[in-house]
Amino acid sequence: MTVKYGNLPFEEAIGFFRDKGYEISPDSWRDVWQQAHARAFTVARVTAMDVLADIREMVRKALDDGISLGEFKKNLQAALERKGWFAPKGEKAEIEMPDGTVRKRLAGWRLETIFRTNVQTAYSAGRYKQMEAVKKRRPWWQYMAIMDAVTRPDHAALNGRVWQADHPVWDTWYPPNGFNCRCYVKTLSGRQMEARGLDEETKGAPGSPDEGWAYNPGRAGLDSYKPDLTRYEPEARKLLEKELWD
Repeated sequence: MTVKYGNLPFEEAIGFFRDKGYEISPDSWRDVWQQAHARAFTVARVTAMDVLADIREMVRKALDDGISLGEFKKNLQAALERKGWFAPKGEKAEIEMPDGTVRKRLAGWRLETIFRTNVQTAYSAGRYKQMEAVKKRRPWWQYMAIMDAVTRPDHAALNGRVWQADHPVWDTWYPPNGFNCRCYVKTLSGRQMEARGLDEETKGAPGSPDEGWAYNPGRAGLDSYKPDLTRYEPEARKLLEKELWD
């Protein structure tokens, strides 16, 4: 997944990510909790700032330049191997260092999770800002899940359901709602609601997001990045509207 519309960068998503600071999480991914992720970039148990900076730089390239997951993993793996932070296939991730400390190196599957989680969160936060800008004309938001064999049951249960844009359900159920979550939200006008025979939900959503994901990344990041939609040229606005409103 690349954060672009055609050949045009998705500026809201890029801005959301660029405005993040750094945070060390030495023990667990739970060290940096929920909304804090909107303002700080972290990788669980990576305690070397130069390594954290390398990972952040590759995520930035994914957002700015649209590099693929394969390129991301290949380039980042080479950098991590040079610094002793990558675990080759077949080796244990945890190794004891000469000073007696234990280092948990990154494996290939973690690089993929880092890529998907950061890119999807930035993408969703960018869309949130756009959706807020048009909610007077398109006041209903529809939760969409990718319905396949690996979709989480709680996420699948929300697929196609519609709430008003200001409903409190979006405080906790605005995607991504877990690591590697692929869910997204669409905006709808009153005419579309009627034409598609959709009914508005008034109660909350069943189930709950994955642990640590019960927050709205777009709202949490509002203070760190405020998009200026007037900067878009007509071609860019057309592409954005098609993605946002179709």
